[in-house]
Order: sequence, then C-alpha cells, then structure tokens
Amino acid sequence: MKSYVNPLVREKLKGLYPGKEEKRLVEEYYKRKIKLSLLTAGAGLLLGTVSFIGGRGNKIFSEHGEILREAYDGNKLEIPAVAHSKQFGDVDIDIVVDQRTYNGEEREEAFDKTQKWLKQVMPGTNESLSCVREDLVLPDYYEECGIDICYGSSHYDLINENGRVRNENLKEETIVIIKAELIYGDYSRSCTFEAKVYPPILTEEEKFQRDLTQVLSDENQRQRQEETFRLPDRIGNEKVSFSEKGDKTFLYIVFMGFLAAALLYRGMDSDLDKLWAKRKKELLFSYPEFIGKLALLTGAGMNATGAIKRIYHNGKNGKMNPLYQELGIFVRGLDNGMLEEQALEGLGKRCGLPQYRKFCSLLSVNLKKGSINLKKLLEQEAENAFADHQNHMKKLGEEAGTKLLLPMILMLAVVLVIIMVPAFFTYQIS
Repeated sequence: MKSYVNPLVREKLKGLYPGKEEKRLVEEYYKRKIKLSLLTAGAGLLLGTVSFIGGRGNKIFSEHGEILREAYDGNKLEIPAVAHSKQFGDVDIDIVVDQRTYNGEEREEAFDKTQKWLKQVMPGTNESLSCVREDLVLPDYYEECGIDICYGSSHYDLINENGRVRNENLKEETIVIIKAELIYGDYSRSCTFEAKVYPPILTEEEKFQRDLTQVLSDENQRQRQEETFRLPDRIGNEKVSFSEKGDKTFLYIVFMGFLAAALLYRGMDSDLDKLWAKRKKELLFSYPEFIGKLALLTGAGMNATGAIKRIYHNGKNGKMNPLYQELGIFVRGLDNGMLEEQALEGLGKRCGLPQYRKFCSLLSVNLKKGSINLKKLLEQEAENAFADHQNHMKKLGEEAGTKLLLPMILMLAVVLVIIMVPAFFTYQIS
C-alpha cells in the first residue's frame, strides 16, 4: 500500500484527523476509494450486460425470415438490419415495414398553389429537373393547402410514381413526363413536369445498395395485405440473407460505468483537497483571536502553557474548530508527560501554517532562555496577526469585487439592449 500512497494525501489526512493513527487513516481512505470505484464500475458492467441480454431477447425476425406487421391502427416499423452477401459482404440497411392497411380510395383535393410548390421540391437532391440522376421528391400531400397529389409517369421503368429513379441501365439521357393530379374535394387539376434523366455515376456497391432498397420496398408493397413480411433471399443474381443489427447500447453503459468509477476515484482526492483548504482557512482566521487571548492571559501573570490550557478548556465546549482540536492534542500530550518543547514542535508541524510555526518557535526559545520578554513578544505578535488579518480580509474583498465585474458587465449589456432596441425600431419606423 505504501508505494501507491500519495504523500500529499497522507499529510492532508493527518491534518484533517489529528490524533488518529496515520496508517489506519490512509488504509481506510484508499479502501473506501477503491470500494466505491469498483462498485460504480460493477454497476455499469451489470447494467450493460442486462441491456445486451434484453436486446438479444427482443427479436423481430422469425426463424423463417418473416416480420410480424403492426395491426391496422399500429405504427410503421423501421428495423435497422444487416444484409449478408458473399460478394459485397455485410451491408447496413433500414427495413421499412408499413402497418396493415385496408384497400380504399385516396382523398382527393386540388389547389393552384401546389403546382409552384411541387416545381421547387420535386428535384430533391438533383440540381433541377433538367438533370436528374437521383430520386425525385414526389410528396402525396401538401399540408399548407390540404391538397392530395397523385402521380403518373411516361416511363415507369425510369421514374415510378414514388419518385424512384431506375437509371442504372440507362445508356443515354431520356426525357420523362411526370403527370401530377392535384385533387381537392370534387375538383382536380392536372399538371405535367418534364424531367431529363441521365445515367447514374455509381460504384458496384452503391448499385447493390440501391437494388436492395428497391426490392425491399417492392416486396413491402406486394405483401401489404399479409400478416407477415417475408424477406427476399436474392437481389438480382446475388444471394442475400438478413440479420438484425446488433444493439451496442450495452457497450456505452459499460463505458460510462468505468468512466464514472475513474471520475469518482479522482473526485475523492479533490474533496480531500477542499477539506484541507477549508481547515487551513479556519486555522488562519482563528490565529489572531488565539494569539490575542494568549497575550492577554500571559500579561495577567499566567505562564504560556497554563494560558494555552485555559484557552482550550474555555473554548472546547463551543463549536470545535481545527485550532481547538490541535490545542486538545497539545494539552493531552502535556498531561501524559510529554515535554513542552516536543508538544510545541508537534503543534507547529500539525497546523502547517507559518504563523503557528513562528508562534511555537517563539515559545520554545523562551522556554530555553526564560520568559522575561514573553509578554512583550506576544503582544507584538498579536498586533502583527491582527494587521495581517485585516490585510487578508481586504484582499478577499478586492477578489470578490473582481468576480462581480463580469456579471455587472453582462447586466450593463442587457440594459443597453433593452434601451437601444426599441429606440432603433422607432427610428426605423419614423
């Protein structure tokens, strides 16, 4: 354990818990850190395993390559899957299975504004209808005007009513006339659009991907009245098989669990640093009052050791702060037979601040040479301590003012916006 212990952590634990055994403090601290970190990592691993097992049990594909459709009032299924092919390997594909529908007529509506809108949206990712290589966008409903739209094509083998462009085998550019029937109630209007289709610029894998999507779409439409959706076993001359894409959520959960464990392990050291800084701050603020009381008691005729004991016994019944904890160790050491010089040296080391080390050194020197000038020295030290305390408080006040500077600037900016924006609009109107 010793080789892994941070010396700073050891010193801070000694200062935060004075009087306790150092070895035991370090062991308990690191045991708690390791225990909490392992529990966090284990929780992440357990949740990830449960997520993985749950995902494997929630199968959508049947053994015969069938997918159970949603009922008539159900939802459309979008299943991430992988198509397995000997030539092209594994290809990611989203299988779309619509809900079961009744055979019925589409609602018919028509409106003039739809024609302009269709001309804008129909090219899709193509530059324009005069240069078509990608699928067209043929919406079947214009929500703004409540218009249903039906389509027809002069070349269904090139562009079908869904806007699917089948130009894989096209050798030269071909003009396709797309007829759109705009329907509104009992009225309808026909409009035509001329699309010039060019051969695609596709790799073999992209061609396979496109054929795969088209075949799945065609099979979906053909089997729409059936309860199950049977996946095709061939795409052209290529034999394919399908499997669901694995859910990798469990990996993210496991990763987050280990990350949380690492952050927790590191965060405990940060908490220890905060406690250490708080202790030093409380010791620093307690010093002027302590040295003032000590100078007063020694001036009244008490020796330094008796004065420290009196200060401790008078203050120990109140709220215990780090100074009184250290004084308690000092007093108990003297009661157990420790030499005053050793007790003072230990007090200075445990407090760790230069003010306390200077004070303990002052008392140690006077124990050796006598305490003739002790009263004067303590009064001078008390004056210096109060002066340092005042300077420190002024510094803290200046730092607080600096921290408030940014919020004040932001408030000024908000006020300027509130004043200037109405004035700007008033000027624009006039």
